[in-house]
Amino acid sequence: MRIFFKSISHISCLFLLVTALLFSSGKAVAQDGEKLFNSNCAACHKMDKKSIGPALLGAEERWEGDRDRMRAWIKNSTQYLKDNPDHAYVQELFETYNKSVMTAMALSDAEVDAVLDYIRDWKPVDPPKPPGGDVVTVEQPDYTIYWLLGIMVIFLLVIKIMGDIKRSLKEVTATVEGKEPPARKGMMEAFVDWIADNKRTFATLVLLILVLSSVKLWFVVKSVGVNQDYAPEQPIKFSHKIHAGDNAIDCGYCHHSAYKGKNAGIPSVNVCMNCHKGISTGKVDGEKEIAKIYEAAGWDPNEMAYTKESKPIKWIRIHNLPDFTYFNHSQHVVVGKQKCQTCHGPVEEFGYPMKQHSELTMGWCINCHRETEVAMEGNEYYEKLHEQLLERHAEEGIENFTVEHIGGTECAKCHY
Repeated sequence: MRIFFKSISHISCLFLLVTALLFSSGKAVAQDGEKLFNSNCAACHKMDKKSIGPALLGAEERWEGDRDRMRAWIKNSTQYLKDNPDHAYVQELFETYNKSVMTAMALSDAEVDAVLDYIRDWKPVDPPKPPGGDVVTVEQPDYTIYWLLGIMVIFLLVIKIMGDIKRSLKEVTATVEGKEPPARKGMMEAFVDWIADNKRTFATLVLLILVLSSVKLWFVVKSVGVNQDYAPEQPIKFSHKIHAGDNAIDCGYCHHSAYKGKNAGIPSVNVCMNCHKGISTGKVDGEKEIAKIYEAAGWDPNEMAYTKESKPIKWIRIHNLPDFTYFNHSQHVVVGKQKCQTCHGPVEEFGYPMKQHSELTMGWCINCHRETEVAMEGNEYYEKLHEQLLERHAEEGIENFTVEHIGGTECAKCHY
């Protein structure tokens, strides 16, 4: 009897082990299918719409469930076309996509089946929302002026009440002493009398108001033309965090003219389309914002063709120096070897909308020139100048030179 139960126990354990292995292997196959699809298929195919290749949902039905043929096509479409000239569906595909063959896939039959199972079981999902749901920025009104007016009214009321109390006390005192009560005065007369009786206090208040007003006026005047934190609404919700941060796209890919001349330039819609021909769904807003790119480019994502006239995207410029100021991007980026973040801040962390990070005032630029060392070592542009500066400052023992040492604070360098 003991042997019988022992055998039953062993069989049960073996059954549980096999079940667990089967379950975990099925789960692994599903995961492998998604992974294989993303690494081999996603660049050219979408599930529910045309891209570089046809939509994949319903593919098995279009092939009439013949997985042997599907495997042969996926592994080597060129050879399949040669071997099956009478297969109407693949010949139609070949003609529809400008006689472009699908890239041969070095996948085993099991891997192909895992991908096909993943396609068959795929369900659309809503694009993820940013943490905390939809973030709505509400501009808070500035109530400072109302607070000041309120405090002033309260101050005047206190003076009025104190004056009335003082006058009432005088009237009571005069009545008790059998004298004629003093004549009542208007508010203005009472205020003038208060000033006469409290000259120092009044002078201190006037001086305090003048000082506070002057300081406020100074900051107002100082901020004229300074657009730090300026973040206008743009026609498309472009996120530098997604592009330059999450996807690590180099700034020069979109702003390539920063390496060539004075202006960094605003990328044309064609630059956007280099990637977004195949990327039609965004991480935050789904298809909504990318559809605006398609509209500007005249691109029909269903036909995968330019069917309408293109038009520029009317981006709003954020960083804008005065006309009398000269600034050259290539001089700073190529020769000076400065990163974009020096002036524009950590743009790879900025979501939407993009903002002006730095003051970009003359004082801000001069401080930067005084503090930033020139990258002279190994820089052919500065080779001769570096030798001259080392010789000139030999007695001082200076070996590292800032922009100020090469004339970076001279007026004519930036103003003309």
